Amino acid sequence: MKKSYLLFLIILLLTGCVQGTEEQGDKPIEEDHVTEEETTDETTDIETNEEEEAEPPKGDKELVLENAEKVIGSLQDQNFEELSTYVSSEKGVLFSPYAHIEDDAVTFKQEDLLHFFHSEEEYTWGVRDGSGEPIKLIPSKYYSEFIYDASYHQADEVVYNPEQARGNTIKNIKDTFPESQVVEYYVKGTEENGNMDWKALNLVFEKNSKDEWKLVAIVHDQWTI
Repeated sequence: MKKSYLLFLIILLLTGCVQGTEEQGDKPIEEDHVTEEETTDETTDIETNEEEEAEPPKGDKELVLENAEKVIGSLQDQNFEELSTYVSSEKGVLFSPYAHIEDDAVTFKQEDLLHFFHSEEEYTWGVRDGSGEPIKLIPSKYYSEFIYDASYHQADEVVYNPEQARGNTIKNIKDTFPESQVVEYYVKGTEENGNMDWKALNLVFEKNSKDEWKLVAIVHDQWTI
């Protein structure tokens, strides 16, 4: 009787263990996992960071040319508020009607450009080639005659740091601004005028105290006697 009872208990215990094992086997095994979407996002972030780190910094020439294009756009649109953002707050911007910059050339402070087209004050910008008469004009008239007097946004040539003068006027931009970089926009002349009615606009940039390239002069150029 005791043996039968003992055998019954053993069978009962063995049956319980088997069932417990089967129940455990039915439960899913929990593991730490990352979805495909999360993996893709992380990989993309890594690739993006690598691309940003790999991109070389822009050189001075590239920065100056970019600024020059923005300045030309502002001049074309007569948007002197935008133009002022590219002008040196330390030196302002000098205006010269010819390639030879005179000592008494007119210079506008950055904030004065905001009222450029509204000013009725007459300035003496220089002396007219040929006649020798003083160039006395209000700013808007000077703009029409000695700033945007040609389609410089469609220039025939854009020259970085031109070495030779176009005409017979002594070009002294580098003497006046020895640390500058110059971008020249050249529009060729017409055949009926023997190509002597060419125009050029020189945008002069210097680095400011923050190591930023800023516009310091707009120098107009044309054929002179």
